[in-house]
Amino acid sequence: MSRYACGIGIRILEDKISAYGEGEAFLREYAKWATVPIISMAHDKYHPCQGLADAMGLRAHLGRDFRGKRLLQVWGHGALVRSWCSVQESLLINTRLGMDVTLCYPEGYDLAPEVIAACEENARRAGSRFEITHDQKKAYEGADVVYSRNWMSPQAYKEGQLDKKGEIERAMEYGDWIYDREKMALTNDALFIHPMPVDRGHEVTDEIASGPHSIIYEVAENRLHVQKAIMAFTMGEI
Repeated sequence: MSRYACGIGIRILEDKISAYGEGEAFLREYAKWATVPIISMAHDKYHPCQGLADAMGLRAHLGRDFRGKRLLQVWGHGALVRSWCSVQESLLINTRLGMDVTLCYPEGYDLAPEVIAACEENARRAGSRFEITHDQKKAYEGADVVYSRNWMSPQAYKEGQLDKKGEIERAMEYGDWIYDREKMALTNDALFIHPMPVDRGHEVTDEIASGPHSIIYEVAENRLHVQKAIMAFTMGEI
């Protein structure tokens, strides 16, 4: 495959693997043998292109220095059974860039321990804060950015496949985990970001997703620009 192109982009959806970590291993196996760059277009652990697009969008509104700004990464209920990749990427890149980050979710929706440990270390090095809470009211208060997205539980894979039915039933028990007008009133007129597609009416109300503080379409456009930059950086002549 390396003989056909200057680079290879691979995207692995959550229902195409049988256990968390397989997608990451698959990409690394390609990288081991390929003679051209391997770019993750999203896999089960990380979504680097999305993280860069998020950061580009936030810099346009918050400036290049994120210190003193707070991002709320919050779980939202829904029926799409989403992987951890976009959420973990957001936590990693924003703690690395010096933003104060709050992770909020119902008990039982923990993310990968190694990612949490990396976020704690990023915050320590940047002189910022990284905290985890299950209290929605506390989490929303004073947030400058809200990223409300559903993600699957650590028990999502059973007997070698993704248990979509069980995950949907579990998620629907948390109907109050939605970003709405009342929660927005607790924030610092927060920007709303999301990698899309948005599960409107579950993760966030349509009023906010299409409202004046939403930058979801800007961020979506940024994917084009950051991916061109990645191609130039990894495949162009320097």
